[in-house]
Amino acid sequence: MAFRAVEVGGGRASFECDVTDDVRNRMGSLHGGVIATLVDDAGTAAIASADTEGRFGVTTDLNVSYFAAALEGTVTARAQVLKSGRTLAFVTVDVIDANGRLLAQGRMTKFMPVPARAR
Repeated sequence: MAFRAVEVGGGRASFECDVTDDVRNRMGSLHGGVIATLVDDAGTAAIASADTEGRFGVTTDLNVSYFAAALEGTVTARAQVLKSGRTLAFVTVDVIDANGRLLAQGRMTKFMPVPARAR
């Protein structure tokens, strides 16, 4: 499974994933676990790009709502940081197909550990 970072910066990130046999479920569509991982990876990159110290954080909550199946082509996860603070960060991620159809939407909360040098 390979994700491609298309854009990362300023509290945003876009990652792509091709729908191939190795990421399909038994029904032939993109596996929900792959979508959740895509949400986590794109969201983490967006959060790190918004954090003044580039911290990736630790996922404390991940929620994904699935709306439509992806059977082929490329899907894109577009992450946008909602808030990035000293100890918590929040991000939303839309997963869309090549036609712009919303396939899934994720939200994630990250705990942002304070670096040892700042304690």
